[in-house]
Amino acid sequence: MAIVIETGFRRHETKRATASVMSQFRHAAGICTVVGSFTFLFALVIGLIQ
Repeated sequence: MAIVIETGFRRHETKRATASVMSQFRHAAGICTVVGSFTFLFALVIGLIQ
C-alpha cells in the first residue's frame, strides 16, 4: 500500500514540475517578445533620426 501511495505522489510531483517548467517557459517567451519589440522600435527610431 505504501508503494502505491509513493508512486502516485511522485507522478503528481512530476506533473506539477512539468506545469511549472511550461509556465516559466511561457513567461520567458513573453519577456523575450516584449524585449524584442522594444529593441526593434528603438533601432527603428535611431534609424529615423540618422
